[in-house]
Amino acid sequence: MLDEVLTGVWRDVARHPEWTEDEGGEDGWEPDVAWYAVATNDGLVLVDPLVADWDALDGLVSTHGGCAGIIRTCHWHQRDTAEAGSRYGASVWARPASASDIDKPFDHELSDGQEIFGLSIIDIERIDEIGLWLAARRALIFGDAMLRCKRGTLRMCPPSWTQPSDGRERLREILTGLTVLPVEHVLVSHGPLVLGDGLPSLQAAVAVQ
Repeated sequence: MLDEVLTGVWRDVARHPEWTEDEGGEDGWEPDVAWYAVATNDGLVLVDPLVADWDALDGLVSTHGGCAGIIRTCHWHQRDTAEAGSRYGASVWARPASASDIDKPFDHELSDGQEIFGLSIIDIERIDEIGLWLAARRALIFGDAMLRCKRGTLRMCPPSWTQPSDGRERLREILTGLTVLPVEHVLVSHGPLVLGDGLPSLQAAVAVQ
């Protein structure tokens, strides 16, 4: 169900079709994952769509000026990206992963610091992963680099997950750099919704060794 969690930001949760019990556990992820839609001056931007109710999304897209584009935060989150792009005639924006991911195409390449549809791109350096800074909402959106445990505590992705080429400390350095932003909310794909307490929770998460 698409819920407006911040002004002009909707969150939807759906069961991931590729989840198995092997994905669970302390270093894993839960079967239900979130994705986001953001209202912009150009129309609705979909972030990592995994759509359970296309009719509901059709209505949201229609009432917000169409679909301006689709942003994929990482190739692991291909999900319904291609179908949404075809359905709404929208381009897909992402960073390249590797030649082996030819089944996960996109239309426009993103770069660190780029601004698109009023959103700022953050290169996370976990292969092709990017984060998003929504300055107007003082919110960060993460694909996999940050997640929340069941009780809602924000944390960096487990060490067993893919790390930047310079290792986990490089990921900590990148995320620590975001603490200069006036963060009020940290929105994640994996884990429950928590609003507020953005900067303190981010600072606490990157401080954990």
